[in-house]
Amino acid sequence: MLKFIIILALIFYILPKLIKWCLKGFITTQVNKAQQDMRQQQKAYQSQQKREGQIDVDYVPKKNGNKSENFGGGEYVDYEEVK
Repeated sequence: MLKFIIILALIFYILPKLIKWCLKGFITTQVNKAQQDMRQQQKAYQSQQKREGQIDVDYVPKKNGNKSENFGGGEYVDYEEVK
């Protein structure tokens, strides 16, 4: 009978408190990680923001020897108005 009472006490009193304590610790660590990630993303976003009028060039094509240096313009094409 004493074993039965001890087992019931474990199941209904101690076990829920233990689960609650474990979940609280897990949730707290996950929230802290999420907040830390958000701070890092905000810092990265703020450092990437441009001031008004600032121009950013992401790609500069390579020169292909003589082609880009000797380019004198395109071929002349007559213009006809089509109605």
